[in-house]
Amino acid sequence: MSTPKPLDIEVRELLGARKGEWLSIAKHSGVSYSWLSKFFNGHIDNPGYQTLCSLHAVLTQRSASEAKAA
Repeated sequence: MSTPKPLDIEVRELLGARKGEWLSIAKHSGVSYSWLSKFFNGHIDNPGYQTLCSLHAVLTQRSASEAKAA
């Protein structure tokens, strides 16, 4: 059984996979584009649990929708 990834690492990986969509992700999550860039590049030491949860919800929502459509 594998250990789940920490939320910050998972969100960073999901952001990396969707770099061209950050403006839309920022709009839907309520997080600024600047914040996304700083977080992705490791310049935010404590991103906040609620912020990461909001981003994770937006980032995984589209992935789930795409999986259903396939």
